[in-house]
Amino acid sequence: MSPDHQSLRQKIVAWLAKRGEDHKNNLQLVVIGAGVFFVGAGILVWTEKSVPSSVQQELIAVGAIILCFVGCVTALTGYLGLSIFRLIKFFRDD
Repeated sequence: MSPDHQSLRQKIVAWLAKRGEDHKNNLQLVVIGAGVFFVGAGILVWTEKSVPSSVQQELIAVGAIILCFVGCVTALTGYLGLSIFRLIKFFRDD
């Protein structure tokens, strides 16, 4: 491995370990991400039931799907911080 690649790897592992230490922030990410996801899912269901078939319905649905995606990524980041990143820190501590 080149020195630059090793340094980058060490920086990434250090960031992940630091991320695993911040339990409160990780839990907030999970809750916020789940909230954003469910708001997007609610808008999607509402659009299907209440808005007549049109381009407007499709645009609202695309926006709702984007909200769902952002919520999933946010919640996943928090969840990984609560679980996987903590394991990385646990196994790296000597």
